[in-house]
Amino acid sequence: MNVLTSTSYFLLITIGLVDVYASAETIEIDSIKYTSSIIEVGAGQPSIIASDINADDNQDVIIANASDNNIITYLSDGKGTLNRGGIFAAGDSPSGLAISDINADGHVDVVVANHETSYITVLFGKGDGTFVEPPHSPLNINVKPHPHVVKLSDIDGDETPDLIVDNRSHNGLLVLKGLSAGRFKTPGKVINAGGDPYRGFAVGDINNDGFEDMVTPNQRDIGVLVNTGDKQMRFSLSKLAQPESPFAIELADMNGDGNQDVIVATNESMITIMLGDGRGNFLKGAKSEISASAGAKQIATGDINDDGIDDALISSWSGEVLAILGTKSSFKSISFKHPQISNPWSLAILDINQDGKSDFVIGDGDSKRAAVYVSSNDL
Repeated sequence: MNVLTSTSYFLLITIGLVDVYASAETIEIDSIKYTSSIIEVGAGQPSIIASDINADDNQDVIIANASDNNIITYLSDGKGTLNRGGIFAAGDSPSGLAISDINADGHVDVVVANHETSYITVLFGKGDGTFVEPPHSPLNINVKPHPHVVKLSDIDGDETPDLIVDNRSHNGLLVLKGLSAGRFKTPGKVINAGGDPYRGFAVGDINNDGFEDMVTPNQRDIGVLVNTGDKQMRFSLSKLAQPESPFAIELADMNGDGNQDVIVATNESMITIMLGDGRGNFLKGAKSEISASAGAKQIATGDINDDGIDDALISSWSGEVLAILGTKSSFKSISFKHPQISNPWSLAILDINQDGKSDFVIGDGDSKRAAVYVSSNDL
Protein backbone atom coordinates (compact mmCIF):
# COMPACT_ATOMS: atom_id res chain seq x y z
CA MET A 1 0.00 0.00 0.00
CA ASN A 2 1.29 3.46 -0.84
CA VAL A 3 0.96 5.60 2.28
CA LEU A 4 1.87 9.22 2.86
CA THR A 5 2.09 10.28 6.48
CA SER A 6 -0.38 13.02 7.30
CA THR A 7 0.90 16.35 8.61
CA SER A 8 -0.50 18.77 11.13
CA TYR A 9 -3.89 20.36 10.57
CA PHE A 10 -6.44 22.32 12.53
CA LEU A 11 -9.44 20.91 14.28
CA LEU A 12 -12.53 22.97 15.03
CA ILE A 13 -14.84 21.64 17.72
CA THR A 14 -18.25 23.21 18.06
CA ILE A 15 -20.32 22.47 21.16
CA GLY A 16 -23.26 24.78 21.54
CA LEU A 17 -21.90 28.25 20.83
CA VAL A 18 -18.32 27.60 22.01
CA ASP A 19 -15.58 27.11 19.38
CA VAL A 20 -12.27 25.50 20.38
CA TYR A 21 -9.27 25.28 18.04
CA ALA A 22 -6.41 22.83 18.41
CA SER A 23 -3.40 21.92 16.29
CA ALA A 24 -2.54 18.23 16.34
CA GLU A 25 -1.07 15.32 14.43
CA THR A 26 -4.27 13.40 15.12
CA ILE A 27 -7.88 14.43 15.43
CA GLU A 28 -10.00 13.72 18.46
CA ILE A 29 -13.73 13.07 18.28
CA ASP A 30 -15.54 12.63 21.58
CA SER A 31 -12.30 11.58 23.35
CA ILE A 32 -11.43 9.09 20.59
CA LYS A 33 -8.14 9.81 18.84
CA TYR A 34 -7.76 9.10 15.13
CA THR A 35 -4.56 8.88 13.12
CA SER A 36 -4.66 9.36 9.37
CA SER A 37 -2.86 8.00 6.35
CA ILE A 38 -3.27 8.48 2.61
CA ILE A 39 -4.10 5.78 0.08
CA GLU A 40 -3.81 6.19 -3.66
CA VAL A 41 -6.98 5.77 -5.71
CA GLY A 42 -8.00 6.55 -9.28
CA ALA A 43 -8.92 9.75 -11.06
CA GLY A 44 -12.22 11.58 -10.97
CA GLN A 45 -14.76 12.36 -8.29
CA PRO A 46 -14.93 9.16 -6.23
CA SER A 47 -17.72 7.15 -4.66
CA ILE A 48 -16.89 4.97 -1.65
CA ILE A 49 -18.69 2.08 0.00
CA ALA A 50 -17.65 -0.46 2.65
CA SER A 51 -18.40 -4.17 3.07
CA ASP A 52 -16.66 -7.49 3.71
CA ILE A 53 -15.97 -8.57 0.14
CA ASN A 54 -13.55 -11.45 0.80
CA ALA A 55 -15.40 -13.25 3.61
CA ASP A 56 -12.75 -12.76 6.31
CA ASP A 57 -15.04 -10.83 8.70
CA ASN A 58 -13.16 -7.57 8.09
CA GLN A 59 -14.78 -4.59 6.42
CA ASP A 60 -13.18 -3.64 3.11
CA VAL A 61 -13.49 -0.58 0.88
CA ILE A 62 -14.64 -0.21 -2.72
CA ILE A 63 -13.93 3.08 -4.51
CA ALA A 64 -15.38 4.05 -7.88
CA ASN A 65 -13.04 6.17 -10.01
CA ALA A 66 -15.20 8.24 -12.36
CA SER A 67 -12.48 9.26 -14.81
CA ASP A 68 -10.78 5.86 -14.93
CA ASN A 69 -13.99 3.89 -15.56
CA ASN A 70 -13.23 1.36 -12.85
CA ILE A 71 -13.47 0.46 -9.20
CA ILE A 72 -10.54 -0.22 -6.92
CA THR A 73 -10.67 -2.32 -3.76
CA TYR A 74 -8.77 -2.03 -0.51
CA LEU A 75 -8.87 -5.05 1.78
CA SER A 76 -8.74 -4.66 5.55
CA ASP A 77 -6.47 -6.83 7.69
CA GLY A 78 -8.64 -6.20 10.76
CA LYS A 79 -5.73 -4.47 12.49
CA GLY A 80 -6.09 -0.99 11.06
CA THR A 81 -4.49 -1.34 7.62
CA LEU A 82 -6.14 -1.24 4.20
CA ASN A 83 -4.15 -3.20 1.61
CA ARG A 84 -4.67 -2.56 -2.05
CA GLY A 85 -6.72 -5.30 -3.71
CA GLY A 86 -7.70 -5.23 -7.36
CA ILE A 87 -8.97 -2.93 -10.10
CA PHE A 88 -12.11 -3.90 -12.03
CA ALA A 89 -13.78 -2.30 -15.05
CA ALA A 90 -17.07 -0.65 -14.07
CA GLY A 91 -18.44 0.98 -17.23
CA ASP A 92 -18.23 4.62 -18.23
CA SER A 93 -18.07 7.32 -15.53
CA PRO A 94 -19.00 5.27 -12.44
CA SER A 95 -20.57 7.77 -10.03
CA GLY A 96 -22.50 5.73 -7.46
CA LEU A 97 -22.20 2.34 -5.77
CA ALA A 98 -24.63 -0.04 -4.10
CA ILE A 99 -23.90 -3.44 -2.56
CA SER A 100 -25.94 -6.53 -1.73
CA ASP A 101 -26.00 -10.23 -2.54
CA ILE A 102 -28.23 -9.92 -5.59
CA ASN A 103 -27.64 -13.40 -7.03
CA ALA A 104 -28.06 -15.26 -3.71
CA ASP A 105 -24.67 -16.99 -3.76
CA GLY A 106 -23.57 -15.66 -0.39
CA HIS A 107 -21.13 -13.10 -1.81
CA VAL A 108 -21.30 -9.30 -1.92
CA ASP A 109 -22.16 -7.91 -5.37
CA VAL A 110 -21.91 -4.34 -6.66
CA VAL A 111 -24.21 -2.22 -8.81
CA VAL A 112 -22.70 0.89 -10.37
CA ALA A 113 -24.47 4.06 -11.54
CA ASN A 114 -22.79 5.14 -14.78
CA HIS A 115 -22.99 8.92 -15.06
CA GLU A 116 -23.59 10.47 -18.51
CA THR A 117 -25.05 7.17 -19.76
CA SER A 118 -28.44 5.46 -19.64
CA TYR A 119 -27.19 2.25 -18.05
CA ILE A 120 -25.93 0.68 -14.84
CA THR A 121 -23.17 -1.90 -14.46
CA VAL A 122 -23.52 -5.11 -12.45
CA LEU A 123 -20.49 -6.81 -10.89
CA PHE A 124 -20.83 -10.20 -9.20
CA GLY A 125 -18.59 -10.81 -6.20
CA LYS A 126 -16.67 -14.09 -6.11
CA GLY A 127 -16.20 -14.02 -2.34
CA ASP A 128 -12.43 -13.60 -2.55
CA GLY A 129 -12.32 -9.83 -3.06
CA THR A 130 -12.64 -10.03 -6.85
CA PHE A 131 -15.55 -9.21 -9.17
CA VAL A 132 -16.76 -10.34 -12.58
CA GLU A 133 -19.29 -8.70 -14.89
CA PRO A 134 -22.16 -11.05 -15.86
CA PRO A 135 -23.47 -11.33 -19.44
CA HIS A 136 -26.57 -9.23 -18.70
CA SER A 137 -24.45 -6.22 -17.74
CA PRO A 138 -24.48 -3.37 -18.54
CA LEU A 139 -28.22 -2.94 -18.11
CA ASN A 140 -29.95 -0.13 -20.02
CA ILE A 141 -32.46 1.46 -17.63
CA ASN A 142 -33.32 4.48 -19.83
CA VAL A 143 -33.26 7.16 -17.14
CA LYS A 144 -32.81 10.79 -18.16
CA PRO A 145 -30.59 12.66 -18.12
CA HIS A 146 -28.46 9.89 -16.55
CA PRO A 147 -28.15 7.90 -13.31
CA HIS A 148 -26.37 9.53 -10.38
CA VAL A 149 -27.16 7.29 -7.42
CA VAL A 150 -28.16 3.65 -7.04
CA LYS A 151 -29.46 1.77 -3.99
CA LEU A 152 -30.27 -1.89 -3.41
CA SER A 153 -33.11 -2.66 -1.01
CA ASP A 154 -36.06 -5.04 -0.76
CA ILE A 155 -38.89 -2.65 -1.62
CA ASP A 156 -41.68 -5.17 -2.26
CA GLY A 157 -40.95 -7.49 0.68
CA ASP A 158 -40.10 -10.63 -1.33
CA GLU A 159 -36.63 -10.96 0.27
CA THR A 160 -34.88 -10.14 -3.03
CA PRO A 161 -33.02 -6.83 -3.36
CA ASP A 162 -34.62 -4.37 -5.77
CA LEU A 163 -32.73 -1.62 -7.61
CA ILE A 164 -33.58 2.06 -7.06
CA VAL A 165 -32.16 4.80 -9.30
CA ASP A 166 -32.77 8.55 -9.43
CA ASN A 167 -34.92 9.53 -12.42
CA ARG A 168 -34.82 13.31 -12.63
CA SER A 169 -36.76 13.80 -15.85
CA HIS A 170 -39.77 12.09 -14.25
CA ASN A 171 -39.44 13.89 -10.91
CA GLY A 172 -38.96 10.66 -9.09
CA LEU A 173 -37.18 7.39 -8.57
CA LEU A 174 -37.07 4.35 -10.82
CA VAL A 175 -37.52 1.00 -9.04
CA LEU A 176 -36.57 -2.21 -10.84
CA LYS A 177 -37.80 -5.40 -9.23
CA GLY A 178 -35.06 -7.83 -8.31
CA LEU A 179 -35.26 -11.20 -10.07
CA SER A 180 -33.31 -14.42 -9.72
CA ALA A 181 -29.67 -14.74 -10.77
CA GLY A 182 -28.91 -11.09 -10.11
CA ARG A 183 -31.21 -9.69 -12.77
CA PHE A 184 -33.67 -6.81 -12.59
CA LYS A 185 -37.04 -6.40 -14.28
CA THR A 186 -37.15 -3.67 -16.90
CA PRO A 187 -38.48 -1.12 -17.72
CA GLY A 188 -39.08 -0.61 -13.99
CA LYS A 189 -41.62 1.52 -12.15
CA VAL A 190 -41.36 5.29 -11.66
CA ILE A 191 -42.17 6.45 -8.13
CA ASN A 192 -43.25 10.09 -7.97
CA ALA A 193 -41.07 12.01 -5.53
CA GLY A 194 -42.71 15.38 -6.15
CA GLY A 195 -39.54 16.98 -7.48
CA ASP A 196 -36.06 16.54 -8.90
CA PRO A 197 -33.90 14.31 -6.63
CA TYR A 198 -30.69 15.56 -8.19
CA ARG A 199 -28.10 14.03 -5.89
CA GLY A 200 -29.79 10.98 -4.55
CA PHE A 201 -32.14 9.72 -1.92
CA ALA A 202 -32.21 7.60 1.22
CA VAL A 203 -33.98 4.34 1.98
CA GLY A 204 -35.22 3.13 5.37
CA ASP A 205 -38.27 2.06 7.34
CA ILE A 206 -39.56 5.37 8.70
CA ASN A 207 -42.93 4.11 9.99
CA ASN A 208 -41.72 0.83 11.52
CA ASP A 209 -44.02 -1.41 9.50
CA GLY A 210 -41.27 -3.62 8.09
CA PHE A 211 -41.34 -2.11 4.59
CA GLU A 212 -38.70 0.19 3.16
CA ASP A 213 -39.63 3.83 2.61
CA MET A 214 -37.69 6.59 0.83
CA VAL A 215 -36.87 10.28 1.16
CA THR A 216 -35.59 12.57 -1.61
CA PRO A 217 -33.94 16.02 -1.70
CA ASN A 218 -36.02 18.03 -4.17
CA GLN A 219 -35.50 21.63 -5.27
CA ARG A 220 -37.25 23.29 -2.34
CA ASP A 221 -38.60 20.44 -0.29
CA ILE A 222 -38.06 16.90 0.89
CA GLY A 223 -40.17 14.19 -0.67
CA VAL A 224 -41.31 11.62 1.89
CA LEU A 225 -42.41 8.38 0.22
CA VAL A 226 -44.08 5.89 2.55
CA ASN A 227 -44.39 2.33 1.27
CA THR A 228 -48.02 1.17 1.32
CA GLY A 229 -46.83 -2.35 2.13
CA ASP A 230 -49.05 -4.05 -0.44
CA LYS A 231 -45.98 -5.48 -2.22
CA GLN A 232 -46.93 -3.58 -5.41
CA MET A 233 -44.24 -0.90 -4.98
CA ARG A 234 -46.77 1.82 -4.27
CA PHE A 235 -45.98 4.82 -2.09
CA SER A 236 -47.85 7.72 -0.54
CA LEU A 237 -46.12 11.08 -1.04
CA SER A 238 -45.89 14.04 1.30
CA LYS A 239 -43.51 17.00 1.25
CA LEU A 240 -41.53 18.94 3.82
CA ALA A 241 -40.78 22.51 2.71
CA GLN A 242 -37.19 23.66 3.22
CA PRO A 243 -35.81 27.22 3.47
CA GLU A 244 -32.72 26.26 1.45
CA SER A 245 -32.49 23.84 -1.44
CA PRO A 246 -31.59 20.38 -0.06
CA PHE A 247 -28.71 18.57 -1.74
CA ALA A 248 -27.75 15.48 0.26
CA ILE A 249 -30.06 13.42 2.47
CA GLU A 250 -29.75 10.41 4.75
CA LEU A 251 -31.74 8.45 7.33
CA ALA A 252 -30.38 7.41 10.73
CA ASP A 253 -31.52 7.08 14.34
CA MET A 254 -29.71 10.12 15.69
CA ASN A 255 -31.34 10.20 19.14
CA GLY A 256 -31.46 6.50 19.97
CA ASP A 257 -35.24 6.17 20.22
CA GLY A 258 -35.52 3.41 17.61
CA ASN A 259 -37.03 5.68 14.94
CA GLN A 260 -35.40 6.86 11.73
CA ASP A 261 -34.57 10.57 11.63
CA VAL A 262 -33.72 12.58 8.50
CA ILE A 263 -30.46 14.46 7.95
CA VAL A 264 -30.54 17.13 5.26
CA ALA A 265 -27.53 19.05 3.92
CA THR A 266 -27.73 22.03 1.59
CA ASN A 267 -25.18 23.45 -0.83
CA GLU A 268 -25.10 26.53 1.37
CA SER A 269 -24.12 26.25 5.04
CA MET A 270 -26.91 24.48 6.90
CA ILE A 271 -27.39 20.92 8.13
CA THR A 272 -30.86 20.06 9.43
CA ILE A 273 -31.86 17.05 11.50
CA MET A 274 -35.57 16.35 11.95
CA LEU A 275 -36.58 13.62 14.34
CA GLY A 276 -38.92 10.88 13.17
CA ASP A 277 -41.94 9.80 15.16
CA GLY A 278 -41.86 6.20 13.92
CA ARG A 279 -45.17 6.68 12.09
CA GLY A 280 -43.79 8.13 8.86
CA ASN A 281 -43.54 11.75 9.98
CA PHE A 282 -40.60 14.06 10.64
CA LEU A 283 -41.29 16.63 13.31
CA LYS A 284 -40.48 20.24 12.49
CA GLY A 285 -40.89 21.04 16.17
CA ALA A 286 -38.06 18.59 16.88
CA LYS A 287 -35.66 20.12 14.37
CA SER A 288 -32.00 20.94 14.94
CA GLU A 289 -30.02 23.22 12.64
CA ILE A 290 -26.24 23.03 12.57
CA SER A 291 -24.02 25.53 10.77
CA ALA A 292 -21.46 24.02 8.40
CA SER A 293 -19.07 25.09 5.68
CA ALA A 294 -20.59 25.58 2.25
CA GLY A 295 -20.90 22.92 -0.42
CA ALA A 296 -22.12 19.73 1.24
CA LYS A 297 -21.70 16.68 -1.00
CA GLN A 298 -22.40 13.38 0.74
CA ILE A 299 -23.55 12.00 4.09
CA ALA A 300 -22.39 8.77 5.70
CA THR A 301 -23.84 7.36 8.91
CA GLY A 302 -22.63 4.94 11.56
CA ASP A 303 -21.76 4.80 15.25
CA ILE A 304 -18.52 6.78 15.41
CA ASN A 305 -18.11 6.90 19.19
CA ASP A 306 -19.49 3.43 20.04
CA ASP A 307 -22.33 4.71 22.22
CA GLY A 308 -25.07 2.77 20.44
CA ILE A 309 -26.51 5.87 18.74
CA ASP A 310 -26.04 6.77 15.07
CA ASP A 311 -23.70 9.58 14.05
CA ALA A 312 -23.07 11.27 10.71
CA LEU A 313 -20.15 12.47 8.59
CA ILE A 314 -20.76 15.11 5.93
CA SER A 315 -18.28 16.03 3.19
CA SER A 316 -18.09 19.42 1.46
CA TRP A 317 -16.15 20.89 -1.44
CA SER A 318 -14.94 23.74 0.77
CA GLY A 319 -12.45 21.36 2.38
CA GLU A 320 -14.11 20.56 5.68
CA VAL A 321 -15.67 17.37 6.95
CA LEU A 322 -18.36 17.70 9.60
CA ALA A 323 -19.01 14.99 12.17
CA ILE A 324 -22.33 15.12 14.00
CA LEU A 325 -22.59 12.93 17.08
CA GLY A 326 -26.05 11.68 17.92
CA THR A 327 -27.24 11.73 21.53
CA LYS A 328 -30.51 11.35 23.40
CA SER A 329 -30.58 15.12 23.94
CA SER A 330 -28.58 17.66 21.91
CA PHE A 331 -26.15 17.03 19.05
CA LYS A 332 -22.43 17.71 19.09
CA SER A 333 -20.63 18.79 15.89
CA ILE A 334 -16.95 18.58 15.09
CA SER A 335 -15.42 19.86 11.84
CA PHE A 336 -11.94 19.10 10.59
CA LYS A 337 -9.71 19.29 7.53
CA HIS A 338 -6.98 17.12 6.11
CA PRO A 339 -4.11 19.02 4.44
CA GLN A 340 -3.98 16.63 1.49
CA ILE A 341 -7.74 16.39 0.89
CA SER A 342 -8.72 19.75 -0.58
CA ASN A 343 -12.16 18.70 -1.83
CA PRO A 344 -13.72 16.04 0.44
CA TRP A 345 -16.18 14.40 -1.91
CA SER A 346 -17.24 10.97 -0.72
CA LEU A 347 -16.88 9.05 2.51
CA ALA A 348 -17.59 5.77 4.23
CA ILE A 349 -17.76 4.72 7.87
CA LEU A 350 -16.44 1.27 8.88
CA ASP A 351 -14.43 -0.46 11.60
CA ILE A 352 -10.99 -1.12 10.10
CA ASN A 353 -9.24 -2.31 13.26
CA GLN A 354 -12.13 -4.15 14.92
CA ASP A 355 -12.00 -2.13 18.14
CA GLY A 356 -15.74 -1.39 18.12
CA LYS A 357 -15.20 2.26 17.18
CA SER A 358 -15.96 3.46 13.68
CA ASP A 359 -13.13 4.50 11.39
CA PHE A 360 -13.67 6.39 8.15
CA VAL A 361 -12.36 6.92 4.64
CA ILE A 362 -12.67 10.27 2.84
CA GLY A 363 -12.12 10.53 -0.92
CA ASP A 364 -10.81 13.71 -2.55
CA GLY A 365 -12.60 15.12 -5.58
CA ASP A 366 -9.50 16.92 -6.87
CA SER A 367 -6.75 14.30 -6.62
CA LYS A 368 -6.05 10.58 -6.63
CA ARG A 369 -6.04 10.43 -2.85
CA ALA A 370 -8.24 9.25 -0.02
CA ALA A 371 -7.62 9.80 3.69
CA VAL A 372 -8.03 6.86 6.06
CA TYR A 373 -8.76 7.69 9.69
CA VAL A 374 -8.27 4.85 12.19
CA SER A 375 -9.16 5.06 15.87
CA SER A 376 -6.47 4.34 18.44
CA ASN A 377 -6.71 0.95 20.08
CA ASP A 378 -5.15 2.09 23.35
CA LEU A 379 -7.98 4.35 24.50
